Amino acid sequence: MLNIKLYFPLVVLAFIYLFIALTQLPIIKNIWQYSFDDGTYSHAYLIPIISIYLYGILFNEGKLRFSDKLNPLCIVIAIFCAYALFTFSLAQFPFGYRVTLILFLTSIIAIVFKPTLKVLFPSLFLIFLIPVWGALTPGLQTLATEAVTIIMGYTGIPTYVEGNTISIPPGVFEIAGGCSGLRYLLVSLAISSLFIFLNIKKASHGALFLCIAVLGALLTNWIRITALIVIGNYSNMESSLMSDHNSFGWYLYVPFMVLLFYFGQRFIIVSENNTNKQNPKSYQANTRAILFSIVLIVTCSFLLKISIPDTVFSSDNMCEEIPTSLPLPQLHGQYHTCANKDEEEYIITYSYKGNELESSVDFYLNTYIPIDWQVINRTKTEQWNFLQVKKGSASYRISYQFQTHNTQATSLPRFKQLKLLNALKGKGGTKLIWKVHKTQ
Repeated sequence: MLNIKLYFPLVVLAFIYLFIALTQLPIIKNIWQYSFDDGTYSHAYLIPIISIYLYGILFNEGKLRFSDKLNPLCIVIAIFCAYALFTFSLAQFPFGYRVTLILFLTSIIAIVFKPTLKVLFPSLFLIFLIPVWGALTPGLQTLATEAVTIIMGYTGIPTYVEGNTISIPPGVFEIAGGCSGLRYLLVSLAISSLFIFLNIKKASHGALFLCIAVLGALLTNWIRITALIVIGNYSNMESSLMSDHNSFGWYLYVPFMVLLFYFGQRFIIVSENNTNKQNPKSYQANTRAILFSIVLIVTCSFLLKISIPDTVFSSDNMCEEIPTSLPLPQLHGQYHTCANKDEEEYIITYSYKGNELESSVDFYLNTYIPIDWQVINRTKTEQWNFLQVKKGSASYRISYQFQTHNTQATSLPRFKQLKLLNALKGKGGTKLIWKVHKTQ
């Protein structure tokens, strides 16, 4: 029969994980949607299991001990993270919310348990589960293009580079987001940091091992792209690798990881006594720390729920039907759309509220250039963006702006700043004002 008292630290830890997950369902749903359905994050299923396994190792080694007293610094950090979660939720900043959730979980663990780097690492390791790494893609694309261009200079193959596109006589290669090397970089960071945690004691050795893992991941991707271009040149673009080259990258990457771990063996210091018996006092939880953590988690969850505005922008005006012939934006997640006609101009208001993290005007899939319409002219003022569009004989002038609580913006960076400022004041919700005037 399982001895609950013996494994009480692990029981409390499991409760913290589960309690935060249940009180943060919007972000858990968001992580599930973006982490578990993307080849870049194909390792996501393993991350929570590895995190729990690492805590099991710490428990067996006697390093998972309850704190003796409340740590003021950890309390301040936890409260700050809780407030940041509230702010990012109201401002609908998925990136900030995702990262802060990991920091919030880590700060709670630091309150309940003695906060050593070893104890905090397994919860911080969950950052490899969070879909925030895509921000590195543009930089990695540019870096890969420049590196491949240099390498191709030694092959003798005529090469023309424009942006992220590399042209050779038989065809054209585009270094798209999937070719940036992000997936190899993520795997290298996750595996190397795990190897350091388990085996390497000296900080300088760990830093060197991590640097080699990162550089090796990047170099492997550059060699992969170059090899594909060379193969495409000599096969006249008829090789099967031209259509399916993902596996080819792993054939190059796996041998590198084997060599990396072989290299890392020299840094491993084997201790004669790796396991320390748990001190009986380590089973005695700090009741005040646990109660404080529960209150903070519940309070944070409550604030997130009441921060969601149900009717941020209500409209008492009668809304008209929007003609399908009008040039319209491609939007997602709006909860209310209202159109009014003023002489020859349609004024359409797309309203959003904070039911979901990405239910906002600046959701990355939203497109403000009407599909299948040709943009003839584009200008802007301090308050409005203007588009002159044409399709066939139809021509329209479009005026649009972003709003967050009646504060206007014409650019998305400025709009994000205003959202954050309004969130600090406890205000949320966004809308897009779209005016369409026929010119012919």
